[in-house]
Amino acid sequence: MVFLRLVIVLVVVTLSQKSIADTQPQCSSYPSKQLGKKVKYCLQRSRTDSPSDNEPVIYFLHGLGGNESIWTQGGYSDALNKLVAQNANFPAMTFVSFETQIDSFFSDFQGNSNGGRSYETWLLKEFIPFIESKFSVCSERACRGIAGVSMGGFGSLKIALKNPETFSVAAANSPALPPFSIHEDNQMWRDYFSHTPIGVTKGMVLLKDVRRIFPTQELYEANNPATVISNFSNSAPLPGLYFDVGSEDNFGFEIGFEVFKNILESNDIPYSSFVEQGGDHFIFHHTNKYLLSFLRDWAINRR
Repeated sequence: MVFLRLVIVLVVVTLSQKSIADTQPQCSSYPSKQLGKKVKYCLQRSRTDSPSDNEPVIYFLHGLGGNESIWTQGGYSDALNKLVAQNANFPAMTFVSFETQIDSFFSDFQGNSNGGRSYETWLLKEFIPFIESKFSVCSERACRGIAGVSMGGFGSLKIALKNPETFSVAAANSPALPPFSIHEDNQMWRDYFSHTPIGVTKGMVLLKDVRRIFPTQELYEANNPATVISNFSNSAPLPGLYFDVGSEDNFGFEIGFEVFKNILESNDIPYSSFVEQGGDHFIFHHTNKYLLSFLRDWAINRR
């Protein structure tokens, strides 16, 4: 009888732990009025027990050529489950990944806030309100955050810094932070790409694409995280910041990383960062756990 009771207790505990720790993304789509197309998105909660009111939410931005599936393909879903399994007191949180287009840079194309490629305006004015109305997630700054990888890392940092009244935290794995203005002389960029694994040919093709999104220096500077933070004048408190990079990034983003970090330090702005020595652009497959741990701590101690 004692043995049977012990077995029952073990089964109950195991099932209870599984219900808390082993969650999977739930994916769907909705018709976007602003973009004029169906948008796919995936939502994963850290716990499967009853949602809490105003559950902290993180909007997760994909990289160049990616979509909403980066959350699973990049290992974030598995990393989340592992962290939850290691800590029974892991806070209830919701993570939302979504598609834009392969090279959106999470910006309004050429500054147009009304078109079908106005991805920053769409995110802020349509998608986030849609998620907040449909699910039991936070609708306040104190429990709303943004994160991303590569192109999405660029997007998460610049959107949070441009809209600190909307987000209280921003985190980025391998953010696409340029070393200098995209409108610098082509020869300067060729010299730069000649020292990176991507090489000159592919690098210049990527640069041309980014210049199409930000065709003027003024528009680029308005969306460059380093410039935004240098000229920060918003009365809202700055969001908490985390970002990492590999010292041998395929695109050379470790240089832009240092530029951004130095600006933060010169302005006495707190941040958390990590450099993986010898790491390439794809360190996010294992540094995702550092990003998620930072967001976990924010959710526990959120402002």
